[in-house]
Amino acid sequence: SGNSLNSTKHRQLFTQYIASPEQAVVNVVRKELSKLISGVTDSIQTTRQQFTDSEHNLDQISAAFHPTTSVTDDQDLINLIRNEIKSLEASSDCFKEQLLKASLEIETLKSKMAHYREESLKDPLTQITNRRGFDERLKVAIDDAVNDGSPLCLIMADIDHFKKVNDTHGHLMGDNVIRLVAATIKKSIKGRDLVARIGGEEFAILLPETPYEGAMKLAENLRSEFENFDFLKKKVGDSLGNITLSFGVSIFQPKENADTFINRTDEALYQSKNTGRNKVSGLIPRI
Repeated sequence: SGNSLNSTKHRQLFTQYIASPEQAVVNVVRKELSKLISGVTDSIQTTRQQFTDSEHNLDQISAAFHPTTSVTDDQDLINLIRNEIKSLEASSDCFKEQLLKASLEIETLKSKMAHYREESLKDPLTQITNRRGFDERLKVAIDDAVNDGSPLCLIMADIDHFKKVNDTHGHLMGDNVIRLVAATIKKSIKGRDLVARIGGEEFAILLPETPYEGAMKLAENLRSEFENFDFLKKKVGDSLGNITLSFGVSIFQPKENADTFINRTDEALYQSKNTGRNKVSGLIPRI
């Protein structure tokens, strides 16, 4: 009993402090599914028992028929049969209702799971795609590029001297800057393009069916927009000063994997960071 209590306590502590939000969601859905299955199983057993009882009753009614019974007796037996049929119909209707209810609950669970999955791929601060969502979309984009031979570009962007923003103006203001950067990039892309927050102040922009020159142009336009942007504190209107971003650009090469593609784009970003920041650097591998 003591071990059982300890086990329960351990599970509670794990759920509260260690388990990811996604795992917590999975646990909730599993619990609801278990309850649903238990309800359907109980309904099956109840219906089965009612059918068994009716079968027994009908056997007894059948045995009561013999040549010596009167018309009145036969009429009584017919009424008993009619009652058993009504009982079977009621049991069947109840079981159908239970199955319909279970079906509706399953659809609700499916909707919940779809919603939870969508939320699990979002960055809670900016509401754009998170690293996990980016990795999934990158895999699909690479498969498409390989299959149809279309160009696929990637831009990595990083807010310059972001630690200084946090240290000088506080983390809440830093969060506001990250939200604004995310929103600005999001409104600058279109179609199948994707922006994701993949680190504290680092963003990835995935550009399917986009040539290298187009990706470089987008990165430069964004760099210029941020350079000329006046970041103001909402309440007091004070300027945060010059906040810039550095960018790295690369184009996917056939036969390379996702890690190689990402690492090369990161290398381009670091090139911008290491040569003065507020720059766009592009890398195309030698073939």
